Amino acid sequence: MKNNNFCVIMGGGIGSRFWPFSKEDRPKQFLDFFGTGRSLLQSTFDRFKKIIPIENIFVVTND
Repeated sequence: MKNNNFCVIMGGGIGSRFWPFSKEDRPKQFLDFFGTGRSLLQSTFDRFKKIIPIENIFVVTND
């Protein structure tokens, strides 16, 4: 049975709400903001891989 559920994680943005933690050289999606040893992007992926097959999870970023 094919799973037609998909997840698109938006991984871009300038992160102005996370300033001063997020800066041009440290984008917010790569920060371990909660001290868990996982970045915000990794934490989001971890939550969705429980309900969506990993081959159906995509990350979209800007330049």
